[in-house]
Amino acid sequence: MIEKNIPGSGDAAAPSASVIVAAHQAAGFVQDAILSALAQTRRDIEVVVVDDGSSDGTWDAILACARGDARVVPIRQPRRAGPAAARNAAIARARGRWLAVLDADDLYAPRRLEHMIAAAEALDADLVADNMLRVDFATGEPLGPRFRDAAMNLGKPVTLAEAVRRDMPGGKPRDDGLFGFLQPIIRREFLLAHGLRYAEDIQVGEDFLLYIECIARGGRFHLVPAAHYVQRVRGDSHSRGRDAMLHLSAANRRMLRLAVRERDSEAAALLRRRQRLIDIDCFARLLDEGRVLAALKHAHCGGPARLLRHARAAAGAVRRRLKGGRPALPGAPCPVEGPDDVVLHLASGLEKGAVPRGGVAIRAARGTPVRT
Repeated sequence: MIEKNIPGSGDAAAPSASVIVAAHQAAGFVQDAILSALAQTRRDIEVVVVDDGSSDGTWDAILACARGDARVVPIRQPRRAGPAAARNAAIARARGRWLAVLDADDLYAPRRLEHMIAAAEALDADLVADNMLRVDFATGEPLGPRFRDAAMNLGKPVTLAEAVRRDMPGGKPRDDGLFGFLQPIIRREFLLAHGLRYAEDIQVGEDFLLYIECIARGGRFHLVPAAHYVQRVRGDSHSRGRDAMLHLSAANRRMLRLAVRERDSEAAALLRRRQRLIDIDCFARLLDEGRVLAALKHAHCGGPARLLRHARAAAGAVRRRLKGGRPALPGAPCPVEGPDDVVLHLASGLEKGAVPRGGVAIRAARGTPVRT
């Protein structure tokens, strides 16, 4: 049913789909993505392309495509705001019944939107995702499908718990794929009716967070086994940056609150496990960078043994930061270099089976006991 209060939904001339491309420093490849969208056998589409504050020739490349085809809608953001903000800007401008995200370094097979829209309408779906063909960005060499065929033949809408189970860190992505890699087409009126958008403060994992929010609000998310999305794999992918896990941690906490609010105990239990797995990585990375105080925010102290491991790891990180400095005396303030230089004074007590009451006592810059 088309809702009259949704902009563009009642317009007979509205395109069947709006392809959304967010581009940053993409001058060398964004035209490939745009042209693959314009080459769709489904012609009644628009391609909304957002230059997210690029300083290279990205904007000129986008404009060249727009001059060649009126279906290209160029948008320029004066400064970089991130992929979520760029996609939200495109959604605000889009008029299509379906929204189809295309990463600036990826491609669509020519019949993708024809197949996807037909499948979505036949299934009465709000989101539909297909398999992905992985190719090497530099050479074009095929790397195989992202997901196994069996993983894409669910036969029913994806539940919250199933989505989380399929995006659990530490699995075997080559065999099963991670759910967050999917690039579904989304019914635009569903997003607008529920006020859903990409979380602009999340730079990695914002797409998976949106999928979870859609499912939680009753969105019917179906999978189809055909592969029409071409994912070009680059070694310098944004999602592999040093702070990627921190963004994933923040996104997962929001999903957990959502699952608890929806009283989905299975999804909540899986998200708690996923949070621990993500935070293990965050804890280790932050310690390696000497950001001890930040690392402690990702410590899950489930008991004395785990607490002792965190204590030893944090103390070791501080010792590495203070190499060459005066060793700290037991129970005395430690020389510090900044607010993250914190020493945990609890290892000996835990080894004897003693756990501080009310939390972990730590000694910070001026030797002030802090309770956590």
